[in-house]
Amino acid sequence: MPFAGEIAALSAAFIWAVATMIYARTGNRAPALFLNLVKGTIAVAMLSVTILVLGDAPPELTTSQWLWLAASGVVGISIGDSAYFSAIRRVGPSQTLLVESLAPPLTGVLALFFLHEAIGFWAWTGIFLTMSGILWVVTEHHPQQKSLHLPGLGFATLAALCQAAGMVMSRQVMVSTDITPLWAALIRLAAASLVLWTVLPVLRPDIVLRRETWRAIGTAKNGWAFFTLAVFLGTFLGIWLQQAALKLTGAAIAQTLISVSPLFALGLAVMCGQVVSRRSLVGALITLTGVALFFC
Repeated sequence: MPFAGEIAALSAAFIWAVATMIYARTGNRAPALFLNLVKGTIAVAMLSVTILVLGDAPPELTTSQWLWLAASGVVGISIGDSAYFSAIRRVGPSQTLLVESLAPPLTGVLALFFLHEAIGFWAWTGIFLTMSGILWVVTEHHPQQKSLHLPGLGFATLAALCQAAGMVMSRQVMVSTDITPLWAALIRLAAASLVLWTVLPVLRPDIVLRRETWRAIGTAKNGWAFFTLAVFLGTFLGIWLQQAALKLTGAAIAQTLISVSPLFALGLAVMCGQVVSRRSLVGALITLTGVALFFC
């Protein structure tokens, strides 16, 4: 199927946007790292059941390939997401997303050096336009801090680097073996969840062991039901589609297209009756122009 990888990446971005809106309805007050651990664990169970139902045979991987794929989950999900949440808490979403825009070009550079995966001029142009449009939208009405918060910016940079490294590490195994995206998603998530279950109770036992933390997952009506639905969409289907994109298209292109999730969120907000500014519309058009270049 032509452009199957690009379509999978855009589908993942859309699903993550929908999942984000559902997460907002759960009234979550639990710590971000704890939510990361719980949603990963639920998604691992969903992926395992799906593999059993579909009869997807285990991949034939070498020990090195198993370790590379597991490490990509630890780097991209355990460390990367934790750094991302830490950055948001310190410098806010605007500056975090600004630094996170380094992820697609970093992915391209790492893929070039480690996978010898070169992308052409128009692909680089698409990356530049897509990320420019996203940043033009997400930085609207977010005042810049008067002074630099170096720890926060450091966490944001670490998150971008971990995202890029995790994508390239996963891509390396995806293109060199016949592993299915479903198994790749399971291995990455299981490794990330295992690390979080090992580290978090040691570093923050007050978070994991308190009954109030578990109750805080869904403080709104039907909070747990909405939370599980968000996990099904955003983590189960989202990471499955992410791995399919990595299997079928270049790492930098997949990372860029997945990053358009904020634009899908903007579209969903419009459908819900919210007013969109002229700046947001211009940013959306720039992003769509960049995305279109990947299909030329």
